[in-house]
Amino acid sequence: MRRLCFLASALLCTSPVLADDYRNCGETWHLPASPPSRIVALNQHAADLVLALGADSALTGVAYLDDTGAPRTEYFGVPVISHRYPSSEVLYAQKPDLVVGGFASAFGDGVTSRSGLGRNGVASYLLESACNGHSLDYFEHIRRDLLTLGGLLHRQQRARELSDAMDADLEKAKALTRPGRPLSVFYLDSEVNGLDSEGRRGFVTTLLAAAGARNLFAGINQYRVTVSRETLLASDPDVILLADAKWSPASRKRQLLMQDPVLSTLRAVRENWMIDIPFTHLLPTPGSGRVALELARQLKSLSP
Repeated sequence: MRRLCFLASALLCTSPVLADDYRNCGETWHLPASPPSRIVALNQHAADLVLALGADSALTGVAYLDDTGAPRTEYFGVPVISHRYPSSEVLYAQKPDLVVGGFASAFGDGVTSRSGLGRNGVASYLLESACNGHSLDYFEHIRRDLLTLGGLLHRQQRARELSDAMDADLEKAKALTRPGRPLSVFYLDSEVNGLDSEGRRGFVTTLLAAAGARNLFAGINQYRVTVSRETLLASDPDVILLADAKWSPASRKRQLLMQDPVLSTLRAVRENWMIDIPFTHLLPTPGSGRVALELARQLKSLSP
């Protein structure tokens, strides 16, 4: 009997860790292998989250890097498998057991959809801020991502440290806020098809509020907002925030603003009250508290 018990114990000790069920986007999902050992991140900020949790050894591929300074072949030692979203053949060639996406668009149709991946034994995770019908409590979404992914990756302690650090930075940013009217900020996401910005539902509204400022178009209850030159001129923001992305560099936006006969008359352009910021810093990640603090410092330096 003792020999049977010993054999049973040995089998339990050498068998893989039991799989996990987890909640994401309001649904219950299944992780076949726990912890995952082959993770593919389909957006730069999704990769940043996995790296921040200290799971770089399990990250086997990244795709769709947005920032202008991001490399083309390797991202912190991890192969860049595609400059945009990978084909199903490229994705499955990585033999992933977990695919993490930062935007809902990361998951396609068929075998690259979340359900398709699941049917093929591959778990998936979509950052809570990208889930359909998500609330506007973006910092809570970040905490939820850390809690869930920290558990799946067996990095709970690191997840708690990141969450605490974010909250500490948010408190520091709040302490820098001056009384009185907050600075109005126009966020220029892209100039490719008009002046694209964000309304109340975008994360930039939350980020600027944390930095003690106000999104110029926070009164529009939409995520994406495209404004005309005349509307922007009439609003005359105090500061312009320029996303620096590969598909729309901040330098190109600055050139447009300074050379356009209408936009060049904006007070923020004339006084050079413009701030360049990497695109991924304008997305909800564990580093968003640090971004809010840095923005608060820059905005304070601009204040009279």
